[in-house]
Amino acid sequence: MKNKDMALVINTPSGKKPREDEIKIRTASMQNCIPIMTTLRGADAALRAIKSLQGT
Repeated sequence: MKNKDMALVINTPSGKKPREDEIKIRTASMQNCIPIMTTLRGADAALRAIKSLQGT
């Protein structure tokens, strides 16, 4: 993320340890202005919107 090699982050944590990692990932994403999705439903909606904008 620090190298700006990512355009989007999809992170769907569950449990205590993944929750701690999610906070670090979300913070890094926000600090680097990278959009983040934390649910599969949200990621699916974003994918559909992008496809719609591309006309595919």
